[in-house]
Amino acid sequence: MSPRTMGVLACTAAAGLVLTAAPATAAPAESAYAIAASGLVKIPRTPSVSGAGKESLASVALPTPGPSLVGAKALNAAVKPGHAESSVAGLALNLGLLPTGAALPGLSAEVIEADCRDGKGSVSIANLKVGGKTIKLDQVAPNTTVPVASLLELTVNKQTKNADGTLTVTAISASLLGRTQTLDIASATCAKSQGDTPEPTKPGNKPQPGGKAPKPTPVPAHLDVTG
Repeated sequence: MSPRTMGVLACTAAAGLVLTAAPATAAPAESAYAIAASGLVKIPRTPSVSGAGKESLASVALPTPGPSLVGAKALNAAVKPGHAESSVAGLALNLGLLPTGAALPGLSAEVIEADCRDGKGSVSIANLKVGGKTIKLDQVAPNTTVPVASLLELTVNKQTKNADGTLTVTAISASLLGRTQTLDIASATCAKSQGDTPEPTKPGNKPQPGGKAPKPTPVPAHLDVTG
């Protein structure tokens, strides 16, 4: 899929405009997307890649009457066999614009990345701020909960084992007002590779009764000697 260098995602919460994803189809094991939301404001997985490919958006904004609710300098998603990754650069969330009737802090970050390789996930988050306060994150364990406000909770390095055996790692998953509004930032899914098939145990290498060492099997070899 050819990268798109410019894109604008529009959704007006007050007008009730809902953007929906394409009909579900049988998807490869690996997939990735940069941002998605459900609840009062809905954002489909954007950009979304399933199977080998790349997708990028720049200068992305989700406008509301007045300031933008969601803004980002760049959204990226890329997938290849055994590997999926996604990232958001220059993220700015003005959560106070949500029609909740409650005061919610803003959230921003320089870079948020999720990486999934061979069934193992990792995340990288640079300069995350909530309500103007820096949230220090260093070597965050999977599924770390960060309560940052009475009505806002972040799960950092969220990792989920799926029914098909794949792993989904989401850099930041935000829940607002319980789960009235959810927002996932940088998510990647991958499968664990099958790996090399182990060689069958040779008869001479089977353990002997009584815990004795197995009988060695002679292997022809040649050693070069120098000196």
